[in-house]
Amino acid sequence: MPNKKAARNAYFFFALDMIPELRRRGLEVSGVRDAIPLCSEYWALLSSEEKEKYADKARGFKNNPPKESRPNINCVNLGQQAPGKTVILRPEDSSPDTNMNHKGLDQSVFYFLNIFSHGEMPSLCEQRFVPCEIGCVRYSLRDGIMGTFHEFIDPGELPRGFRYHCQLGSSSTHQIPVSGFELANSDYHNLFRNLCEFVCPAFAMVPTVYCKANDAYRVKWCLQWLATKSRIDNRFEIFDVENLIVKLYGHKLGEEPSRASVSRSLEAVYWDYASNTRCKWHEESDMWCCALASCKKIAYCMSKALLSVYGIAITPAHLPSFDNGPGNPKVVILDTVRFQKQANRDHINSTERSGPSGNLHDRTTLEPRGLQPFNCPVGRGRGILRLAEDNTVESRGSASGSSKQELLQ
Repeated sequence: MPNKKAARNAYFFFALDMIPELRRRGLEVSGVRDAIPLCSEYWALLSSEEKEKYADKARGFKNNPPKESRPNINCVNLGQQAPGKTVILRPEDSSPDTNMNHKGLDQSVFYFLNIFSHGEMPSLCEQRFVPCEIGCVRYSLRDGIMGTFHEFIDPGELPRGFRYHCQLGSSSTHQIPVSGFELANSDYHNLFRNLCEFVCPAFAMVPTVYCKANDAYRVKWCLQWLATKSRIDNRFEIFDVENLIVKLYGHKLGEEPSRASVSRSLEAVYWDYASNTRCKWHEESDMWCCALASCKKIAYCMSKALLSVYGIAITPAHLPSFDNGPGNPKVVILDTVRFQKQANRDHINSTERSGPSGNLHDRTTLEPRGLQPFNCPVGRGRGILRLAEDNTVESRGSASGSSKQELLQ
């Protein structure tokens, strides 16, 4: 029995237009039937006017079906769809290698973009995300971070009935207030225009930005939301930064690492609290979840992974410095009581072996270098440090009490 043909509806023609884009992303798509299950998220990004255009194609095909006709297959970039307008791009114009071919790879400029939301709205909500913060970084392997863009976004009126959902999403991540935030920018036109000028000052070419694959859907949706609010065409082309890193490795070494290993490296938390990484508000609030910081950490990961491969010296523009010394971030020890007891035992043992002079000829390997005896007055410190001090004092008190009882006996 022959396979039933897919219905020639609006979604069919949209999936047909998406075939070249899906193939460019490395997906094996032989026809419309393979493309249909892969296009649902992108279909949701279209405005009602854009969907209506595909509906007109479907009605035209139904009323006057051509003998040998297939709509022109163009590369549609959903990240660049403007309200009421579909931007058609040629693959050679939007390839991430275009910028690399004009200059050396170490001098090519890349833009990393991320947009935060007050959580992801449930499927019952018409609005998928509630944008609240945007960050973008201009970066090159040779010069490191060359510029930053950051703004808080006024989300406007929250979706009715989902205020608690927005508050929950905010409190569990970036902690940006859902309403009444004085730093939120409601001038969407100037905000989006400044972003376009930051990424592409002349705005003659297609603005190309990179983000992590897990953030791509949210970033595309929020960019379209901003474009609609600002009444400016959304011409942004968005690519996965994981593919960029893989290609940079392959170009220099002749072999490419696995995409999974690259994704794991981008999830590093090493620089979460490094200086000059977060925006001023998140820095003062001591919150690591920041849109600007997420973009900078992509640049840091690329610097740490690729500078040695390309033979480029590391500068402060490539990697941040830590407050307590370069290359020596703060170390958090969760079980401080156990660590301190072990350190005290090691110190006592090493002191007994060294004699009264204090010269340690046989230092134990378990003793951290430069560790001083635990002698902190009660009342100092806070949180887990204070708890550690109290437990240590109690253990000392019980030990001294038991020794006195032994002497009396």
